[in-house]
Amino acid sequence: MKPGRVSKMLKPASVLSPAHKSCAPCSSSTRRAVLHSMIAPPHKMLYKVCALLTLLTLGFTVGCKSYKLGHPAELPFETIFIQPAKNDSFAPQAQALVSSEVREAVIRDGRVKLIANRSEADAVLMLTLTDYSRRAATRSQDDTEVAQDFDLTLQLQLDLFDQRSGEYLFQERRVQARSKAYVYDPYAGAGAANTQGLIQSEFNAIPRLARDLGRKAADELLSVW
Repeated sequence: MKPGRVSKMLKPASVLSPAHKSCAPCSSSTRRAVLHSMIAPPHKMLYKVCALLTLLTLGFTVGCKSYKLGHPAELPFETIFIQPAKNDSFAPQAQALVSSEVREAVIRDGRVKLIANRSEADAVLMLTLTDYSRRAATRSQDDTEVAQDFDLTLQLQLDLFDQRSGEYLFQERRVQARSKAYVYDPYAGAGAANTQGLIQSEFNAIPRLARDLGRKAADELLSVW
C-alpha cells in the first residue's frame, strides 16, 4: 500500500466533515429528554381515557338503578286459599300429591301468602284432575301387540275465584304433564330378573307428573294474564 493512501485513512477527528460530526453521540440531557417523551403518556390521551371511563361508570350506574329484582307482574290478590284437588280422572291417588305440589310451588314463589282458612283469603284456587291417559309408546320386536313402555299424560284444570268481587278471575285453564311407565325395568342387565311391572312403574311416575303439574299450575296462576 502506498504511503499516501495510509495518511488519508488515518485522518484525525478534527478534520472530519460536518456530516460526520452530526453523527456524534448526543449529550446526556438530550437523551433524558428523548427517553422521557417515549415513556410518559401524553396528557391529552390520559384525559380522554379518564373521560371515557367516567362515562362508562355513569352509564352502568344509571342502568343498574332502573333494574329491580323480583317479579314484575302485579297480581290482583295478596292472599290465596288452594282448595284440595278433585280427581275426575283415573289417575291412581294423584289428587293429594298434586295439591301438595301446587302449594309448595306457590310458597316458593313468595309473591302471595297461602291462607289455611278459605274465608280469610282474597282468592280461591280450585284444582280438578280432568284426564289421565296411558298410550303405548314402544312395542315388542317379537310381538307388536305387546307394549314395552307407555306414555302417561295427566291434565289439571284451574279455576281462580275472587272472593272480594264475587267473580272468577279465570276459569277452565288447563295444564298437563307427561311421563313414561315401563313394563320391564330399563336399567336391568341382560338376563336379570324383571323386578318391575307396569303397575309399579306407573305408581312411580305419579309423583313426577304431580311435581310437573304443580310447577305449571303455579306459573299459570302467578304469571301475567
